[in-house]
Amino acid sequence: MSSATAEKKWIAVSGASGFVGQRLCQTLVQKGYGVYALGRDKTKLQKCFPPEHYPDIAAHDYSELAALRPYAVVNLAGENIAQRRWSAAQKQRLLDSRIDVTQQLVSAARQQWSTLQCFISASAIGFYGDRGEAVLDERSNGGEGFSAELCQRWEDCVDGLRCRSVIARLGVVLDRDRQQGALAKMRPAFALGLGTQFGNGQQWQAYIHRHDVVAALCFLIEQPQCSGIYNLVCPEPVRNREFSQQLAGALHRPLFMRLPQAVARLLFGEMQELFFISQRVMPSALQVAGFDFHFASLDALLEDCVKAPR
Repeated sequence: MSSATAEKKWIAVSGASGFVGQRLCQTLVQKGYGVYALGRDKTKLQKCFPPEHYPDIAAHDYSELAALRPYAVVNLAGENIAQRRWSAAQKQRLLDSRIDVTQQLVSAARQQWSTLQCFISASAIGFYGDRGEAVLDERSNGGEGFSAELCQRWEDCVDGLRCRSVIARLGVVLDRDRQQGALAKMRPAFALGLGTQFGNGQQWQAYIHRHDVVAALCFLIEQPQCSGIYNLVCPEPVRNREFSQQLAGALHRPLFMRLPQAVARLLFGEMQELFFISQRVMPSALQVAGFDFHFASLDALLEDCVKAPR
C-alpha cells in the first residue's frame, strides 16, 4: 500500500448504488476521500463505479466488512418504502433491509473498526408520524403508524458505539434524475397535466434537494462537534397543495385533480399514509450547527429540478 493510499481517509457507504448513495460516493471522492462502496450485489456496485473511472471507490459486499478500515460510515441501506403495497411480507422486507445491514455495520464498528471516528445512519421523518399543524424538530417525540415504527426500530439499532454517532432523518429527496427518486415517479403525470394533490392538500410535507442531502452528510462527517439527531429537510416545509401547484406550474401544466383518501386507500392500501400524513419538520439542529442550504426554498429547488437531467 502506498503512503498516499495509507494516509487517505476512507468512508464506508452502505446502499452505495442508491439514489443518494451514488451521488454521495462521487462527491466524497471529489473531496479527496477514498470510498468503500457497500451493497449486497458487488457486481452491481462495480457497474455503478467502474474501477477504471473510479479508482478511489472500492466495491465490497457485507461479507467483507472485517477487511475494511473506515474513518467514517454513512449507512443508507434500505429498500424503498414506496416501492409496492405494504403486505405483511413487504413490511418485513422493509424492516429486514434496514435492520440487518445496520446491525452488521454496528457489529463491525464495535468489534473490528478501531479506526472509526464517526457513524452516520440514515432514518426518515416518517419517525414523527402524522402530526397535523405541530412544528417538529429533533426534540419531538416519535409518532404512530408503520413508517414511524419502522424508523424507530431502525434507529434503535445504532446504540453503544464508542465513536461519534449521528442519526440523519431524511425528508422526501428530489433531484432532476428521471430514472430514480420521488420526482422521477411524480413528473410523468404532472407533465401530462394529470398531477394531483392528496385530499384537501392541507397536510405539511418536508422535502430536500439531493444536492443538500449529500452536502449535509459531508458536513456531518467533517464537523466533529456534530452528534445526535439531525433532520435533513429544507427549512421551508410546504402544504401538499402548494407543492403540487408549484410543481405543475414549473412544468407549465394545470393542476385540477384531487385524490380522495378513500380512493387512495383502495389503490395503495395502508401505504396511503405516506401521502396523507402531515409533517411540518424543521432542520433545527443543522441550522444551529451552521449548515448552509443551497436550495432553501421550494421555488429554488423546483427551478433546478425541472431542468434537463445532468
